[in-house]
Amino acid sequence: MLLASIMALSLVTAAPDLTGDADMPAPGFHYVEVEGESGPVKGAIYVPRDLDLSSPAPTLLFLHGYGECGTNGSHQLTVGLPPAVMRSPERWPFVIVVPQKPEHNAEWEDFEDAVFAMLDLAASEFNADADRVAITGLSQGGHGTIAIASRNPGRFAAAAPVCGYTARRFHEGERDVRGDVTAQTPEVVRAAEALAGTPVWLFHGGVDDVVLPAESESLHEALVDAGNADAKLTIFARANHNSWDAAYNESGLWDWLAKQLTDDD
Repeated sequence: MLLASIMALSLVTAAPDLTGDADMPAPGFHYVEVEGESGPVKGAIYVPRDLDLSSPAPTLLFLHGYGECGTNGSHQLTVGLPPAVMRSPERWPFVIVVPQKPEHNAEWEDFEDAVFAMLDLAASEFNADADRVAITGLSQGGHGTIAIASRNPGRFAAAAPVCGYTARRFHEGERDVRGDVTAQTPEVVRAAEALAGTPVWLFHGGVDDVVLPAESESLHEALVDAGNADAKLTIFARANHNSWDAAYNESGLWDWLAKQLTDDD
């Protein structure tokens, strides 16, 4: 069941602009909540000030990292894409869906039903285009990007994992110790084959000691081996785990996403 009330959260402007069409949602971030199989999941949906919502709008799903998990519905707006959007809103002309994963020691795919319920809410209440959705996320959310996109081939117009990993690291609340990963690792091969028809842009820090660069390098190699002609990899040579600031503020990712979400073919 979707929460009936949706409250506007003014994070982009001092006060939401309510002067437009009364049927159109106010610009800014809106708190939302959906009911998943594991219970309620909170989140936020962002509406740009100048986005034309008279027809369904391109949509971007953002999955946060481990540190932003919780149940307050807003901490996921403090790292990665949301601050970049607030800094340069003109770059991100999308309805942006930002769920908050309630449990740290679980993976995003464990809450896939709630993620899709929030996308459905964005379509029904914010005129987000259910047929033009891209997905991105950082660290644990980078894994979520790979996992959810590969579990649902063709559902997303593009995927942009940032310092992500392919094989899940949490099982029933316990963390796995992962071995070396290569382009031949079974989980990597399966993900690459599922994403063979999806444009994918991977980002990673060259000296990341939390999630090793080999995670993105191996998936990129496997994507190429699977015949994905739209697979890209950017390594920020001096970045450690925080490669998201560069990815969301310096890379031109916003233009690439806009192209994937507006091309007709």
